[in-house]
Parts: sequence; C-alpha cells; structure tokens
Amino acid sequence: MKLLFFSLPVLLVIVFLFFNSEKNSVVADFTSVNQTLKDTIPPGNKEDILNPKNKFTDLSKEYIKLHFDAIVVDSHNDFLYRVYKDKSDFGVMNSHSQLNKFKCKLGGLKIQFFSDWIDEDNFNSSYNFAKHQIDLLEQIEEMNSDDIEIAYNFININNILKAKKLCAFVGIEGGTAVENLESVDSLHSLGVRYIGLTWNNSNKIASSSKDENSGKSKKGLTDFGKKVVKRMNELGIMVDVSHLGEKSFWGVVETSNKPILASHSCCYSLNSHYRNLKDEQIKAIAKSGGVIMITFHTPFISDKSNHTNTKTFYDVYKKELDELTEKYIDNPEKLFEEKMKLLQGKKVEGNISANALVDHIDYIKNLVGVDYIGLGSDFDGGIDTPYDLYDVTMYPVITKILVERGYSEIEIRKILGLNFLRVFKEVCG
Repeated sequence: MKLLFFSLPVLLVIVFLFFNSEKNSVVADFTSVNQTLKDTIPPGNKEDILNPKNKFTDLSKEYIKLHFDAIVVDSHNDFLYRVYKDKSDFGVMNSHSQLNKFKCKLGGLKIQFFSDWIDEDNFNSSYNFAKHQIDLLEQIEEMNSDDIEIAYNFININNILKAKKLCAFVGIEGGTAVENLESVDSLHSLGVRYIGLTWNNSNKIASSSKDENSGKSKKGLTDFGKKVVKRMNELGIMVDVSHLGEKSFWGVVETSNKPILASHSCCYSLNSHYRNLKDEQIKAIAKSGGVIMITFHTPFISDKSNHTNTKTFYDVYKKELDELTEKYIDNPEKLFEEKMKLLQGKKVEGNISANALVDHIDYIKNLVGVDYIGLGSDFDGGIDTPYDLYDVTMYPVITKILVERGYSEIEIRKILGLNFLRVFKEVCG
C-alpha cells in the first residue's frame, strides 16, 4: 500500500507533464535531445573533437585563425559529376571548378561529402552510374594520396584530420540508385554514408518536392521507401530529406528512428521556394537530433537577386584575386586577409551577399537552437552563389559574419562542422 500511495503522485506528475509538453520551450526540448546525444561521449576524452574548448579571446581580430582551426564540414558538393562530365582535376588549380585540393586548403575545408548525383541520362542505370562516380573518387584519392583520403567511420575522421588531409565521404543524391533493398547494403559497403531519397524526380521510394509542388506526384514515402529508410537506419546511413516533398518528408519522420539530415536546404519562412524547409519540418529534424545544412544556391536563399545573370566578386575581380592567390598560396590566412582588404566595401549589383545566407542560420538558431545547423554548399552543382561566396576558398566569409553577429566561438565551431559530426557519429558510428 505504501508503494501505491507513493506512485500515485508520481503518476499524476508524469501525466501533467505529458499533456503540457506543447507548452514547454521548443528550444529547451531540442536542447535536451542534444544533451542525450552528448551523454554518450566518454567524459574526460581530451581527443574528443565534438567537445572543443575556447582558444581565442578576441574573435573580431582572430576570426580567421578560428576558421582555420575549426573543423569545417561541407555536406554537399557535386565535384564528382564535374570529373565525369568535364574531366575536372582535383589536383590542378583552376577557375572552372569551385573545389580542388588547393582551394580546400585555402578555404580551411577539412571534411567534404562528395555528392554522387544521378543525372537524367543515367536514371535507367542509376546504381552502376553511382558506383562509377565512387570509382572516380577512389582514383582521385590514389592520385592525390598526400592530400585526400576517403573515410568510412568516425575513427577514420580523427586519423585523417591528424594527417592534415581532406577527409572525403560519399553521399548519394537520388534514390533511383536504390534498385532494391540489397543495393542499400551494397552502397553502404562502397562507403555511402547518406542517401538523398529523391532528387527533383520522384521514384519508387518517394515523391520529390518539385513533383509534389507541381502536382505531378503526391504519393509520399512508399511502402518500399519505408523499408529503405529502416534498412538505412540499421546499416548506419543518414537519411537525407533535401529534395523530398512534404508528404514524403513526414513519412520519413514517422519511419526513421535516427537523426535526420537535410544535406542542402534553406528556410521557407525566409524565401518561399518549394525546395526550402518549413518551420514544422525544421522542428521535426531538430527533434530527431538531426541537422539542416544551409545551401549556397541564391534562388533558395533569397528572391532579391537577379538569377538570370548573377555575377560574383571573382567574375569582377578575377585578375586581382588570381594574383593574390598566386602570391599567398602557401599562406591561407594571409591570403584571406588580403582578399578582404581588396574587397572591403565592395558589392556586386544584382546579387546578394553571404549575409543573406547567415540570415537562414540566424532563423534556425532562433527557432530551434544552434545545435541543428551546418553548411551544405552545393558547389560545382551549377549553382548561383552570393557574390562573396564564389568558391571553397571563401568559406571564412561565413565565420566573419557569424563573429560580427555575436556568435560565440563554440557556436561557430558547431555550425562549421561539429553539429554535422555529432549526427554522423550517432547514425554512422
């Protein structure tokens, strides 16, 4: 009887909290989710890259040093398709690709997810085409072994970063590569660590945002798609919801038991493009413990730029910027400092600056907290970029703006890469 009398008040408290959960702070709720994930990290691990300590006392003067000290992660770049289509060379400095080994070092990029995009010409042989692009990445690694290494798990990340190489991963963009459940296993064995369930086209997994928006398809996540998501959860492949239609998105939320990834998306409330995420979607991703990686494509960032003929600083000041790069190619911090001196006070008419991109970061922070934000550029995907984010070398611009807006060192480190790595470790191991 004593146990019964003791349990009844406790039960009433639990019921009260349950029915009043919607009144609790959204940010506080998501913070508790994030703390649960952090509690899985062994205490006192000095080598734990997910729990950095402050190193800098005056960020306004030391933001460049902070940027190059931080672990910068980009979750989405289409360079592999450029290699396939245009024979782009990772080992050569050039202006026609937004990424190469030199630009990665000059921009402080530490970890790159190479998007394995399936174009329309290869829909009917999607799995083989995806495998071919993975082969291309392996060839890049072999030819540039001092500068890049493919990773497969969290332990690999630590080792590759210590060796001062670019840490490379593979993500699939387009669920047509998943021909059956067995191909999910095969893709995982090949190193794929996220799969975007659709591109612009719908497939047998789900309907895309483009098709749902146009009314072409609203089937949502199919029964086969649910099996794919569950298998991805089991194997340790992140479920990428960028490009998914809303109906498909909510099917993933109901099906997945792991943190959800949006590898390259922006906020619908700031720019009502069908590819962007609405507030309830952002909240759902955060509640799962996932992360939204802000993309650099200006039509997704803002409706205020002229997307028919968008120019960047590089288009206008190519000669001067190339001369600076040649002079300071072995000193990334000095190079960026000199670029800022050259470009101070300048802008490009008809285009937007990276400030508009950081508006999306601000928005997500205010909505759900800082722990659910990252960067997914979509460089080399034929995108229009803000005028001061024309290629990988300009990543420090984002750090500069974050400092100007009052973000702390730890918050900046989280946005630049640690939030993504937390999700990666939780899902992929």
